[in-house]
Amino acid sequence: MMRYARGVVRDRSVLDSSLGHDLLCAADDGRIMPAECATMMIDYLAPSLDTTISAISSALHLFATHPEQWRLLKADPDLVSTAVNEVVRYQSPIRGFSRTTAHDTELAGISLPKGSRVLVLYGSANRDPLEWDDPDTFDIRRDAARQLGFGQGTHGCAGQGLARMETSAILHALVERVDRIELAGTPQWALNNVIHRLERLPLELIPA
Repeated sequence: MMRYARGVVRDRSVLDSSLGHDLLCAADDGRIMPAECATMMIDYLAPSLDTTISAISSALHLFATHPEQWRLLKADPDLVSTAVNEVVRYQSPIRGFSRTTAHDTELAGISLPKGSRVLVLYGSANRDPLEWDDPDTFDIRRDAARQLGFGQGTHGCAGQGLARMETSAILHALVERVDRIELAGTPQWALNNVIHRLERLPLELIPA
């Protein structure tokens, strides 16, 4: 994917007015570094694939196993945006990423010298009882906007807007057409060190 993205940047093989075109123009204008274009382009591509697929399937699984939450969403579709945040908080699609400390620091009493590699476990942070009330309860009414599943600050996912839009579109379409979501077999979680995702999710969608 990196080779592909670098080729796109080198050849400027993008459509006018596309996200890729806007990215290259930003580099031309000096608003971002040219060297950042390829990695940022991947950050636009990737959210429409594995992580968003994981979030959508996790949402379906959670609503199948928490029917009372599906009824809440049916009764108030305006909860879709908060539901997306709660799904990402409760079943974080990315297991973890490493970071490098920029300077000597201390975290929870542990000294971290400059240059230390630190593994950020998003699922753990998003269920931290010091941060969240009743963290192991799935509740789409919760204000989970501060969940870390999309990263934060300069490490925030550039493509999270697309991921949110795709997940929200699926949920809005289902709310309109589906009365109940029920498991039709045993879900199977994939063995994957990076993406927390379902390998198999048999469902029955009961029409509205």
